[in-house]
Amino acid sequence: FLSIAQLNELSDPKVYLFQLLKDYGFTEWNDVTELLSAQSGKQIFSKTNRLLKDRDFLILTQNISEEEINPFFISESDSVVNTSLGKLTIEPTEKFNVSDDFEIYVDKDLLNFPLTVRKWEKGDYFYPFGLKGKKKLSKFFKDEKLSLIEKESALLLCSGNDVIWVVGRRVDDRFKVTSSTKNILKMSLKE
Repeated sequence: FLSIAQLNELSDPKVYLFQLLKDYGFTEWNDVTELLSAQSGKQIFSKTNRLLKDRDFLILTQNISEEEINPFFISESDSVVNTSLGKLTIEPTEKFNVSDDFEIYVDKDLLNFPLTVRKWEKGDYFYPFGLKGKKKLSKFFKDEKLSLIEKESALLLCSGNDVIWVVGRRVDDRFKVTSSTKNILKMSLKE
């Protein structure tokens, strides 16, 4: 993350940008400099990296490879799954605490295995815990003020076509533990 305000305070931001980014394959330095005043969401690419203008920062990331995009499945017997966001642990439990962004409790009997972990797609929606009704993920991400990179790296844990959890962000209300729940699953995300 490079602060645009701090870069603009420098006498010649282009020189500093060159020094900061020369090892990442960028060659069009006028394009890099123009990002400082560009609209949020504008990005440029080198062969290996991407530089994105997001509100108050230029964000440098590696280009996304195809294998990072493919969904994968979780069977009923899986207890630990590695994701791009960290280690997802799934375990049965008899008691539960209040869910937070990184640890949720769901009614196992409402799930259809295998579960799917995938990137979000246009048109995806869920029923955010604590809110009434459904919400499109695009609107949820906008309300949460996520950058383009955070949106791209967001993962969904799904049961069939239904979102159970925007992983690390919010659980879906339809899968919550209630007084009639017989089997509870605890799902935790750790880096």
